[in-house]
Amino acid sequence: MTLKGFDIALTPLEHKDIETVRFWRNSDEVKRYALDQSHITQEQQEAWFASLAKKEDEYFVIRVKEKPIGLIWFNKRGESVETGFYLYDASKQNSLVPYKIVTLFHDYLFNEKDYRILRCKIMHDNPRAIRFNLSLGYKEKEEHELYKSYELAYEDYKRADAKISKLLLREKE
Repeated sequence: MTLKGFDIALTPLEHKDIETVRFWRNSDEVKRYALDQSHITQEQQEAWFASLAKKEDEYFVIRVKEKPIGLIWFNKRGESVETGFYLYDASKQNSLVPYKIVTLFHDYLFNEKDYRILRCKIMHDNPRAIRFNLSLGYKEKEEHELYKSYELAYEDYKRADAKISKLLLREKE
């Protein structure tokens, strides 16, 4: 998947990428906001990657100008879809790049995969991610000890997407 005009691509996770992804996931910058903050060994990463072949989950490496900068995914849970992503490249975090990435991903999930509700979990101590997801149209659903659950319905996605698309088009001009 590519976002035309922005040099952003989401490429399916391949075996050659898993050590890079493991390095990112074990970094303090990424791990501190993960639900599971344990260190991941090479063996655990290999087993996880092998398990993906048996699931409907999809993982994509985020690339900007072909440079890998993060990971985005969805996990199919019955009729529910849970999404998540992280950027290892911190220089992209306070920019429009996350909006470009998630716009591309949401378009894929809603328009190509035909899902109607997306869910995510965000740690309480991650206010930037909370603000970001609220700006995407997500609504808070449940509070748990360590995180809050959020949900994005198709109708809310369309409303937020119209605003975000205008912002992204204005930036491109």
